[in-house]
Amino acid sequence: MIRFELPSLGADMDAGTLLVWMIKPGDVVRRGQVVAVVDTSKAAVDVEIWHDGTVVQLLVAPGEKVPVGTVLATLLEPGEVAAGQAGAAVMPAAAIAVTPAPAPIAAAVPVSVPAPALASAPAPAPDIPSLATRRRAITPAARQRARELGLDPDRLAGSGASGAVTLADVEAAAALAAAACR
Repeated sequence: MIRFELPSLGADMDAGTLLVWMIKPGDVVRRGQVVAVVDTSKAAVDVEIWHDGTVVQLLVAPGEKVPVGTVLATLLEPGEVAAGQAGAAVMPAAAIAVTPAPAPIAAAVPVSVPAPALASAPAPAPDIPSLATRRRAITPAARQRARELGLDPDRLAGSGASGAVTLADVEAAAALAAAACR
């Protein structure tokens, strides 16, 4: 059994608030995969997993602030089976809310030109903080590039895990917007 703990994401970080899980119990994860987004005192940061395995249980709900070193989830190592639980689900689906991917919508542009991919904001679940108190899942590089290009990353459809906006999504939206202006 592997214990996945909240890493220190900065020299002065002593706690973080879990914004969103990108995984759910039963998912197979690979080392380096982004599995969560955590809000530090300075920024929302993608958190990568350091082990291959299968997610057994998510122990922290989105919106919870926890100290560095807190166990966020448990995993089974590849080939490992939970004692007395072969094939059984470990955590009820309703125990931890996973933020759904937003549904893409099209922007209003001339018919002959494709529109940049836009997304509507998902309605928050009762046990998840409202969108006003948490950030949308977006990689730090994508957030910075969107700012440089004058794009609102909260309006872009994401192709990453659980609908996270990636750098490629920002670049594609910028290319489409530039093509629409020609």
